[in-house]
Amino acid sequence: MIELPEILDIPEKLIPVITNINNYNYFLIEGGRGGGKSQSIARIILWIAEQRKVLVCCGRETQATISESVYKILCDLINEYNLNFTIKSNKIIHNFSDSTIIFKGFREQGRVNIKGLEGVDILWIDEAQAITKSTLDVIIPTIRKKNSIVIFTMNRLVRNDPVYSEFVSREDCLHIKINYYENKYCPEKLVIEADRCKKRNIFDYEYIWEGNPLDKTNDFLFSSIKLDRAKSLIIKEENHRKIRCMSVDLAGNGGDLCVASLIESKSSVHWSLEKQEHWSEPDTDVTKGRIINLYSIWRPQLLILDADGLGYSIYVSIKNVIPEAIKFNGAAVSNRPNALNRRADGYLTLKDFIDNEWLKISSTITISQLEYIKKSYKPNGQIFIQSKKEMKSDNGESPDFADSLMMGIYAINYYSYLIEDKDETVIIDSNFDPYENN
Repeated sequence: MIELPEILDIPEKLIPVITNINNYNYFLIEGGRGGGKSQSIARIILWIAEQRKVLVCCGRETQATISESVYKILCDLINEYNLNFTIKSNKIIHNFSDSTIIFKGFREQGRVNIKGLEGVDILWIDEAQAITKSTLDVIIPTIRKKNSIVIFTMNRLVRNDPVYSEFVSREDCLHIKINYYENKYCPEKLVIEADRCKKRNIFDYEYIWEGNPLDKTNDFLFSSIKLDRAKSLIIKEENHRKIRCMSVDLAGNGGDLCVASLIESKSSVHWSLEKQEHWSEPDTDVTKGRIINLYSIWRPQLLILDADGLGYSIYVSIKNVIPEAIKFNGAAVSNRPNALNRRADGYLTLKDFIDNEWLKISSTITISQLEYIKKSYKPNGQIFIQSKKEMKSDNGESPDFADSLMMGIYAINYYSYLIEDKDETVIIDSNFDPYENN
């Protein structure tokens, strides 16, 4: 039995954080409300700051005022235990060890600010579910002082959370999940509230109190449960008109990929994402060659190409060789009155296919990218989809695989009726576009 000072009176499940403080570089502490995560880490940090001189940064993705940080938790503990700290308006300093605790919002005016992090001994990121992949990629390499540690406390919103995905399986990270029923200090009032929530709405309970990621939030377009079903969907094939659709998303920025998808009909209503090929060569001639080669191998009845931005010139060249090629302009006018543009239309159409279990998606990377597709609403009620640039900033990758699949489903939905039943060649007028009013 380890005897600990009173300040370290924390849930037993979190004791390994103390006993292993020198054995790991990262600590991922997750779970639902009432687990004592923030309270316990605050106690550990105050105890360390009393023992030796350390620079501690308590950070969040954004922080408009210090009241949004863990400042109050630390101040309340200092006052409760009469600890020898001086509390200032923007920092906390120990009077003997000279340890300093500062508070910071990492993202300021849209940019990640790492000023002041180079000499940090302990970085504590509370509410770490709000940290974006781009912020994480900047901050983590900055904390490189010898024996420095990073502590994350969180209740993740989505399964592919950037912090969780990066650290949960790392050998240099101690991962602990704790919930209210594992915290002997959880107030009875919270236990009663958790029980009420469980009876009222089991899905809310799973997220709020069990610390399990949400199936979906208001920001995300696709349900994780529906995506899981799409991945494991079993389709009973039947005699039907065979249709193959090839869709190509073209790289628009550095680091993006060109992705070609082959989607094939399996029944009168069911489809399957059969193949996806990707490449990153910047040479447009290489891209044209890849597209023409795949077209000759896959023999699709429909070919749709990304014609936005840099993709337009490639589309024009491909059309000279394959006159049946259809262009996809994401910013063009939508056929749906509730969609801002054609890209939103495409993703809402893809959502229909997934929600109705009409589409099988075996690709893990495509499923993963679909999980972080975000939607928003214009004042007039129209839905728009977060831009690829913003998604890349938030998640560290562009949704190239997801966009390629979306374009293919868009083509299937709006163009497949134009295919002649008796012939597997496309008979679409090369200039035809049912929404050519953009």
